[in-house]
Amino acid sequence: MGRLKFRWQLLGLVFILLLASCLPAGTPSDNQNALETIVATTLTAVAGEAPVPPPEIVTPDVPTFTPPHALQVAYVKDGNVYIWTEGESSVGLTNTQDAMDVSISVDGQVIAYTRRNPNNDFAYELWAVNTSGPTNARVLVSNAEFEALKAASPFPDARGLRPDFFKFQPGTHQLAYSTVPMFEGPGYAPGEDLRLVNTDTLEKNTVFNFNEGGIFYFSPDGTQMVLSNPDHISLANADGSDLRSKVLTFPLVGTYSEYQYHPRPHWSSDSSFLRVAIPPEDTLAQPTPPTILWHIPTDGSPATQLGSIPAVPFAWPDTAFSPNLDKVGYAKSVGEPDQNQRELHIANADGSGDSVVATGEGVEFWQWMPDGERFLYVIHAGAEQGAYLGQLSGESTLIASIPTTLNQIRWVDNSRFLYFQPNGNAWELRISDVDGQNHAFIDTVPDSVGSFDFTQ
Repeated sequence: MGRLKFRWQLLGLVFILLLASCLPAGTPSDNQNALETIVATTLTAVAGEAPVPPPEIVTPDVPTFTPPHALQVAYVKDGNVYIWTEGESSVGLTNTQDAMDVSISVDGQVIAYTRRNPNNDFAYELWAVNTSGPTNARVLVSNAEFEALKAASPFPDARGLRPDFFKFQPGTHQLAYSTVPMFEGPGYAPGEDLRLVNTDTLEKNTVFNFNEGGIFYFSPDGTQMVLSNPDHISLANADGSDLRSKVLTFPLVGTYSEYQYHPRPHWSSDSSFLRVAIPPEDTLAQPTPPTILWHIPTDGSPATQLGSIPAVPFAWPDTAFSPNLDKVGYAKSVGEPDQNQRELHIANADGSGDSVVATGEGVEFWQWMPDGERFLYVIHAGAEQGAYLGQLSGESTLIASIPTTLNQIRWVDNSRFLYFQPNGNAWELRISDVDGQNHAFIDTVPDSVGSFDFTQ
């Protein structure tokens, strides 16, 4: 009987050796260590000793990120960072009362936020906090580091340097940020830089130094970025490699102020190309010069012009292109200039197939819904004043008689949107259905419109 048991154990060893030869591909050391552990465990059992369970085989340093199971909204209230999860209540994550702006990672695990010293309006820091315990609030970039960057910047005599635009690279806990100097009076001169900090390891990296980058937007797959500047657009990989410089150049857009306009390019859903609307150089010329519609390949070849639209100057067409990039929405002036009468137009991406969907005093195109079939627009004055939901086929629907009751609209899906609504001297953060039947309350933010971001 003992000999029979021994033979079965030997057969088991042979089977395990054959099974180990089929292990999934990994590093040689990973598979070798796993094989040795399995064999040693089996030989121990053959010898009659108690077997030791083999350890789990784990491929190291390959993080995976899964979206949260429910909608999560990060926001600032009373200078503290909060997280709201749909179906649950809000939870405060910090208590320093000096938080300003937030960005949440796609998996909902980390929130990045800025802090401003209450005793020094020119002293900023960049921090991160986990959304579940331990929350581990931690500094990513200290004020001392921003001061050192300022000393090496084109504006070393500025009063301070702060984060300008910061966003998580899709699918990672790596935060990308740019900087802007601060002065006593008005002025906005972004550093056109790009820097990375890993919110888990705190490892830092400079991708583009001052005046080498631009306002950045990651591709949906997180592998590339587009860099927007006042007179050109460039492309690069997410780590800064393969820079495709100035794939589109254009004259400075006249803003008649100290601020320079940066166009907002839009990525295709498969990250294979972009499209962008560029306003005219002289925005006050009469008749109104056209806004040019461009197609930008990602292979570094020059952009090609799709067409043009007679859009209203200063109603910047950052939201003109629909999510699938096949339509544009814009407002056009009609009649005498002092009457401020406009038409709302929808056209194909090359400007063809143009049609008028609404008219009114100060009509303005706001944004497309995610489905690309519906859109929001507003009529600012007159008998038809209000915010409307339009659609490519069908009539428009009034969703708010006073447009100012909808602030910072962000679409969650094809039927729901997040926004701030005024309530006396405070603001309410809400989520609403487009049919107006559900205006779910999230929280009240005192004094001023705050910052929020979401993931799901």
